Amino acid sequence: MTRMMPLLVAVLIGIAYQVFVDIYLVALPDIQKSLNMSYLAANSSLILYLGANAIFLLLAGILSEQLGRKNIIIAGLCISLVGTATILSMQHSAAFLIGRTLQGVGLSASILATPILMDNYKGKQLTYGFLCFEFFYSITPIIAPYIGATITSQYSWQHIFTILFIYQIVVLLFTLKLNKQNMDKKRLDKRRRLVIFRRILANKKFTVLTLIMALFWGEMVIAHLLSPYIFQNDFNYSTYEYGLFALTMGIFYAIAAISNLVLLKFYTEVRIISFSVWANAILAAIFLVKQLILPQSELDIGIYLCLMAIFCGLFFINAMTSSLRIFADYYSGYAAAIQGCICIGFWSLLSLICSQIQPNETVLVIILSSMAVVATTLLIKKRTIIFYAEQDRREELPC
Repeated sequence: MTRMMPLLVAVLIGIAYQVFVDIYLVALPDIQKSLNMSYLAANSSLILYLGANAIFLLLAGILSEQLGRKNIIIAGLCISLVGTATILSMQHSAAFLIGRTLQGVGLSASILATPILMDNYKGKQLTYGFLCFEFFYSITPIIAPYIGATITSQYSWQHIFTILFIYQIVVLLFTLKLNKQNMDKKRLDKRRRLVIFRRILANKKFTVLTLIMALFWGEMVIAHLLSPYIFQNDFNYSTYEYGLFALTMGIFYAIAAISNLVLLKFYTEVRIISFSVWANAILAAIFLVKQLILPQSELDIGIYLCLMAIFCGLFFINAMTSSLRIFADYYSGYAAAIQGCICIGFWSLLSLICSQIQPNETVLVIILSSMAVVATTLLIKKRTIIFYAEQDRREELPC
């Protein structure tokens, strides 16, 4: 196995969770019509995917510490492949929802991307690994929606899942080439695992950053869920035209995320985190006031979502690395799983709530503004915890 293989697998499995969301959401209106589904049923495909993912994230993290990352990723990919095959083989709404649920269960293994990096690299190599992962994670929101829109407009939405099936096969083949993890830790009983969970959650910096991550990226989830209907139904965009907008939004996100490579030479992670949250709150306040005075146009909504994507791009990778680095040498799989479980569980709940609401510009702005206010309030109240750099070392768990 080459030294690049763990990085390759980490990137491919790490972005899989996001790919399986972004690539098909642009085609959701077409899927709804093709399978004769209601608006609620169509959105349930995302709710079931996120919900299943959130539930099994914790299990994936626990089992990866006991059985090894490689084995859990292989098992997860096999389950996800069954789900994708179900969608492709049975053109029925129930089969589609079952398939999406199985995909969510299987791709809970995507949470093991960062632990794979921490298992195989140290020092500068680990930093390089995180930067590479950040780059590909950043460009995924650019490529996936555009690919999904292009495939749907040229062929059909079923071809999206054919591409995803091939993608999973490729990831599985690369994963099989990974060396097995050295399981030098003692097998933990239930009581010991509960102690570990409590101590991870007791780390205030980890918990606060995780909650803000859930809120901030939750805004992106809502935008990706509601905006296809708003642009295609209210603004009369075609699927391909909306795909171009999603591509533009993704480019802004990626530019912001990649700019961290330069910004981190001059500013600390926490400074970038603080700026991003505050800037997003100010943006939300401006557009909320405008909404009360004059309804938003498609240009207004487009500007809002693109600017929000910029601030999210600056924020997310810094918050993730700052929080997970605390546990780099101590059950990183558990920490990543807990963080993923909290975030994705919250996003699943958001998706469920949004599925009960008829999408329009006013609803979108109000929901995004409310979440920005909550995230900023949390940052203000817990700013001393986030900015206290020494807390990482003081609260780090003993092995």
